[in-house]
Amino acid sequence: MTLEPDTSYIIAVVFFFIATALIVVQCVTIARLRRRARAAEQRFETLQHITPALTAAASAAGEATRATCGRIIERTASLVPAQSLLCLYVEGSRLMLGAREGSGYVGFLREGAAYEGDTIADWVRREGNPAIVGPRPSGLPQHLGVYDFGKDPATGRIGSGPIAGSRDTTWAIAVPLVRPPSATERASVIGVLYADRPRVYPFVEDDVTTLLTIAQLAGDALARALFADRVRREATHDQLTGLLSPTGFRKRLREEVDARRADTRVGAMRDIALFFIDTDHFKIWNDTYGHASGDQLLRRLAAMFSQMASLAHGFAGRNGGDEFCIALLDRTKDASIELARDLCTRVADADFRSLAGRDDLPGVHITVSIGVAHFPKDISPDERQATERLLEAADQRMYEAKHAGRNQVAFSRARVRA
Repeated sequence: MTLEPDTSYIIAVVFFFIATALIVVQCVTIARLRRRARAAEQRFETLQHITPALTAAASAAGEATRATCGRIIERTASLVPAQSLLCLYVEGSRLMLGAREGSGYVGFLREGAAYEGDTIADWVRREGNPAIVGPRPSGLPQHLGVYDFGKDPATGRIGSGPIAGSRDTTWAIAVPLVRPPSATERASVIGVLYADRPRVYPFVEDDVTTLLTIAQLAGDALARALFADRVRREATHDQLTGLLSPTGFRKRLREEVDARRADTRVGAMRDIALFFIDTDHFKIWNDTYGHASGDQLLRRLAAMFSQMASLAHGFAGRNGGDEFCIALLDRTKDASIELARDLCTRVADADFRSLAGRDDLPGVHITVSIGVAHFPKDISPDERQATERLLEAADQRMYEAKHAGRNQVAFSRARVRA
């Protein structure tokens, strides 16, 4: 007797397994969607907190651009895991490092310094478009608007890679931070938010959406911070030379004097040397070559003074007109006098004729007269208005140098008891 298979039973079993598989797939899909929904809710909640935090960072009194960049990095790190995170801001035509997080190469980058390189970050600054680069095409949806270097072999292998590492081993993404348009200015790129990961952890759609959202929120905050920094700089720096303004210089000098007066440690370096500098024959130069040439001369002198101050761990300022000040920190009086004499010689030997713009006019020999005063050798730490007395003493010595024939250094040979 031959047993015929029960066709209806077999069909029922097949349908049962198919239905079970569909239910399992549906459950897995629902669970995945729920996880993504929860993650999206968490990101949305965090992003809600980012907006007021960044706005507060930008509007707080005394807040700097670098501090705002630090907050941008902090918020980004909480939402998008990355090997390296950089927040760069635009100054002129260069990218400056505002804040960083990560180890390896980025750990050697100095915050506040210009970033030198030709990478995906520079491309984003120039083009104003988010971009990604890695060992293969990213597979990101086109609607995100992210330029994928992996899809375009014509872009080459140089000038579009990660800041740290190779595009063969690293995923890197950069998004522009854009200043919103206003009644007087168009929208423009003012910074770049950069992130990278090892090749085994590519950036997915959720990561990129979050980065784009953060960048949109951060652009306004960074614009406010840059504006606040510019206003503060204009208040403390001379617009012609870039040196400290009289107000800015005196504020810095007072801070340094007060700090040294408060330092009572045995053997602590408390020296501050102040140079008061007057440009000899500047009026003759102006009358001969014109005010535009005079401005160029002042800028050239300012560059010389700034370089000297920087090498001697000090700072320089323009006192007004053709007068300048230099403060040297932790230099003895004798050493400071030698530096002042050297500066006199370098100015006297400098060739400023190219600034004149005229070969048919008589030459004007530019020199400087320098007055030197020293804290605490000339001004006692017990003096209540030590900063003002130091300025007055250096100014008086400068006039002595001019009356003695110009192109020289004058200083007091007296000593006060410390």
